[in-house]
Amino acid sequence: MGKGTVSKKQRANGMTWIYRFQITRALDGKTVENTKVVGLVKDIGSSEAHAWKEVGRLGLDNNIDQSKGLQPTFRELAEHFRQHELRKGHGIGVKAEETVSTAELLLDKWVLPRWGDKSAADIKPLEVEAWFEALTYQPQGKRNAPLSWGSVVKLKSVMAQVFKHAQRHELIPATIGNDGRPTNPVVLARSESGSTYEARVVSPEQMVIMLKELDSLETQLEWTLALVHGATGLRPEEAFGLKWGDIDWLKGQINIRRGWSKGKETPGKNEGSMTQVVMHTGRHSWAWRRESCYSRDADWVFASRRAKGKIPRSASIAAQDYLRPAAVTAGVIPDGYKGRFGWHNLRHSLATFFAANDVNLPVIQSILRHAKPATTALYLHRVNAAPLAAQAKF
Repeated sequence: MGKGTVSKKQRANGMTWIYRFQITRALDGKTVENTKVVGLVKDIGSSEAHAWKEVGRLGLDNNIDQSKGLQPTFRELAEHFRQHELRKGHGIGVKAEETVSTAELLLDKWVLPRWGDKSAADIKPLEVEAWFEALTYQPQGKRNAPLSWGSVVKLKSVMAQVFKHAQRHELIPATIGNDGRPTNPVVLARSESGSTYEARVVSPEQMVIMLKELDSLETQLEWTLALVHGATGLRPEEAFGLKWGDIDWLKGQINIRRGWSKGKETPGKNEGSMTQVVMHTGRHSWAWRRESCYSRDADWVFASRRAKGKIPRSASIAAQDYLRPAAVTAGVIPDGYKGRFGWHNLRHSLATFFAANDVNLPVIQSILRHAKPATTALYLHRVNAAPLAAQAKF
């Protein structure tokens, strides 16, 4: 069965990618290692992701599909999930780079060390449930602190996806429950609800104070950043990934063509998000273009001065040095606040403002470009204004 790895090896015609996997020899039933040449590094690419993509294209990893009925380990199922679903490059269900990165981190850091070597058929719901509980009350990781239930829910989700993937590919049998649907041992394991985190919301009045705080010649970029985030609801990676050529000034819209996250360009959140966003801040953005040293269509709108315009500003540093202090001044967060607050909070704030002003959910969903209305609902937070007004009527 296919415990696959890829590695580079110097050969006569150059550095070569080699695919190694284990098979059960029919002659004597022993597990032996087998290898296949994938191709030259210069032709395929230098990263493992490039090598695995070529392994899949050539069908070299089909050996793992032979594991049906042979009691595959959870690690084998997870690796199949990683190559055939997480890193899928086209077709149905292609995942955003950020989603892939998060899922792989959860698998490699938490799930596989605990469940990787266990036969998938032997993983039972109560056993998984006990693990979930232990994670939330026993010290974990470098921080030596228990995980939150929100983090555990993420672990549960990626484990459940591995089992669902394996059942769909017939790597393991799909036991049918009373409702006629395939059962999943991880889904059957109970857990507390997800994160209790409630995003800090900025009111329009507070936003005015924050913009006033940022209104200077030295902070015009940060002022424009706050205005664009607050007025359009762009995701941070979309705003920092903007180039001047993406803005259609005549139509009053922003064309989302890429993202920028963790120091590199990304293809964006998902296919549905790569569309147009209405822009009611045109003249303000144009004012920043006149002041910016990097104002060509191919330049980043929020270019890094330190990097001489070659890359965008750092979202986290810009939030830490400018947005958070302005939020303290406006009374959004207290001084010394250690909780989460950044550019994404302005996206939550816009959605909450719409909901409080009778904009219906489908319209808010279309503005935020969410695939599901349930996701949009998570962005609508309670505000004091509406309850106070209702109480005043009484």
